[in-house]
Amino acid sequence: MNATVNEEVTFLAENVIDADATASPIIKRYSLIAAGIGIIPLPLIDTVLISGVQVKMVYDLAKAFDVPFEESRAKALVGSLVGGIAPLGIAGGVASLVRTIPFIGMAAWYFVGPALAFASTYAVGKVFSEHFQTGGTLLTFDADKIRAHYQREFEAALKSKKANKTLA
Repeated sequence: MNATVNEEVTFLAENVIDADATASPIIKRYSLIAAGIGIIPLPLIDTVLISGVQVKMVYDLAKAFDVPFEESRAKALVGSLVGGIAPLGIAGGVASLVRTIPFIGMAAWYFVGPALAFASTYAVGKVFSEHFQTGGTLLTFDADKIRAHYQREFEAALKSKKANKTLA
């Protein structure tokens, strides 16, 4: 009996490690792409492009975990998740306004834009990866319930050295 429990725990631990090994390169690749797009100094264009990158990342994560993918559902979920964070929305809006200030705004955006894009995409990837790893699908994803987790992942990504090194 005890051996069976130990075997199951070992099996689950190995699957989590394998899942992280599968998801991490996908999340990192798309977070770096989003950071590159975050440099674009044109309001709304960067937002549309970053949203597209995030949806493509969700597609790749779904494919990696054999989860059915529906593009329209993924777009709605990513938009709801990212757009539902008031402080992020306000910060993003203020940052977008700052870049309209000649010279100073554009210079400031080169530091802020990529960091926000990286952190947002990283958080989206982590949240969807964990959801898919636990057997969730796009149909069972509840953005309202997961929003606090997304915000924690976003804040952690902003504070991490990973985001800072990416942008240096």
